Amino acid sequence: MEFKQPLSIYFIWHNSDKENIFDAIEYCFNSLKRDIDRPFSRTLNLPVFFRTSINKNVPSSIESDSKKTIIFAFISKYIVSDLDWKEYIKSLQTNKKNQIIPIALDNSAFNLNDNIKNTNCIRSYSFDDKYFKENLLISISHEIYRLALNENYQEIALGTDTAIELFLSHAKDGKQGLNIAKALKDFIDKSSMRNFFDTTDIAPGYLFNKEIENHIKISTMISINSDPYSSRYWCQKEIQYAKENNRPIIAVDCLEEYEDRRFPIAANIPGVHVHTDDKGKVNDKDIYRILTLSLIETIRYFYSKILLNEYKNCGWFDPESIILSRPPDITDLQKVNDGENETKLVYPEPPVYSDELIFFRRINIKAVTPLQSNLSISSDRSIGISISDPSIYEMVEMGQTQSHLKLLSQDIARHLLAREYTVIYGGDLRSNGFTEYLLLEAQAVQARLVSTKIFLKNFLAWPIYNKDRESLTDWISKYNLISEMIKVEPPEDIAGMISSKDDFLIPTTPVNLYLWSKSLTKMRNVMIDQCDARICAGGRHTDYKGKMPGVLEEILITIEKKKPLYLLGGFGGVAKSVCDSIENKSINEKITGKWQSENNAGYQSFLDYIDLEDKNYMPNYDSLVELLKFENLRNGLSKEENIKLFRTINNDEAIYLVLKGLKNI
Repeated sequence: MEFKQPLSIYFIWHNSDKENIFDAIEYCFNSLKRDIDRPFSRTLNLPVFFRTSINKNVPSSIESDSKKTIIFAFISKYIVSDLDWKEYIKSLQTNKKNQIIPIALDNSAFNLNDNIKNTNCIRSYSFDDKYFKENLLISISHEIYRLALNENYQEIALGTDTAIELFLSHAKDGKQGLNIAKALKDFIDKSSMRNFFDTTDIAPGYLFNKEIENHIKISTMISINSDPYSSRYWCQKEIQYAKENNRPIIAVDCLEEYEDRRFPIAANIPGVHVHTDDKGKVNDKDIYRILTLSLIETIRYFYSKILLNEYKNCGWFDPESIILSRPPDITDLQKVNDGENETKLVYPEPPVYSDELIFFRRINIKAVTPLQSNLSISSDRSIGISISDPSIYEMVEMGQTQSHLKLLSQDIARHLLAREYTVIYGGDLRSNGFTEYLLLEAQAVQARLVSTKIFLKNFLAWPIYNKDRESLTDWISKYNLISEMIKVEPPEDIAGMISSKDDFLIPTTPVNLYLWSKSLTKMRNVMIDQCDARICAGGRHTDYKGKMPGVLEEILITIEKKKPLYLLGGFGGVAKSVCDSIENKSINEKITGKWQSENNAGYQSFLDYIDLEDKNYMPNYDSLVELLKFENLRNGLSKEENIKLFRTINNDEAIYLVLKGLKNI
């Protein structure tokens, strides 16, 4: 069975509204995807894209191949008064695969067409300005839940009929916990939040009976952790019952002094710390934080189950495996066999560190993520990663941001390092989040293996490593046990043109550009010589410092050296142009010499200079016809699997195919 993304989310807005709503859209976007600055987190990671435009033109069409596509269209006077935009929105509505939720930014939104009036429209213009972002996220998230994840959803059901049930678990004698529970319930009951949430809060002195059990079975539990909470039998019972019935749970931490023991079953769940004033009251900001986390965790929990079932149906792991919506803990032992035969548990990406699972391995339980299940091979091979942003125009056209590629980089690196591959990268990695992430992962691998092996190699070309020599020295001295920084000297044939190899040259003249280009080419050759395979995604078509786009040059060198090559075209840029060229057996216009000369200022003059200095160094765009072919990828994947890799925008599927290919070779 072929993998099909269960759900995709799109945000659409008119560029004229950007100043007013972009911060709120970005807040929602980041909340629905994993935080790129916290790559170890287990937060929600939905496939979220956007459609807008930099100019007055309408965006590109939405051609989603997902089983369900939910489109949030921000409608304002700018769209209603623009005939092209009105036609664009209408075209989206005629596609039966799309579920469109209008978000009215002003009253004019209802003049767009009759369909808007009959749709469950989000009236964002009525939101409190102080908590606009929070209300927007809750409204959007609730629509995602009811349309894609609520098994009891009916098309005619609105409001509280599709609200998320919240079970407020708290110690009745814990003042802070009781106050927070009352504040939550009052806030929901007295505001529009009652359309999204319904709360169950049992009065003091109850008995744990079937009524409570039945409430927990259908609820997201909010565990309000006050000082006495963990020591109360009924609170422990509620947590235990929620775990046993596979319910989403969040923890609200409101400790005043301390707790002598945290109930172990209450672990392995997301949490939020809230503050109370001198009277024990909680403010609205913290109420929103609790409700937002409850909704996000509910979506994450049920989306994980749907996604893992899709992976299982595609044969990514043993069909007898037990699917979990979070990493395993002791409550999952009730789901396993007697220990004579191995039990397999599959939980969502990313993997936890292996030490956490030692206990399970000792009792014959194998707990893995989908990408660990059948592809957990250990290797001494070195894998090169070449992932960089395409232009802002291409990203807008695709509906992606820089975070899409950064998340891809993190995910690929995590799985390569976990399998003990050495990761090879070219460029200055000193000051961005990806570098720090790589270092932390490499440290963990070294510690787990009790090894001194270097798992990261970063190549720098002359004269780039001269730009800030002091900082580079500090970096090398700090991380030399984890990462190797390899400085590649300029090629000998330009030595006579360099006054001092200690200088940093600014690439603004034809001579300096030539020296940079030759040095970058040498660095790429040296780097790729040390790679056993290479992974490429993104890459700019313009504004580069070599003789051709950097990612394109690395792709061609990899092919010429007959190294396995994995191309991820779904993230745009040069990699997509190469994928299109291979698949269509026709060179994409953007990687032809003609297009490059016409779209890069000064490029033709630079080529003329190269022609005078070294004709053999001239980029041979004509060779692309022979080089860009399926058989030259040599990556262990079939033609059909490579086409999937070319097109996918799902990180897990891309990594699955890369790991499958690496295993095959």
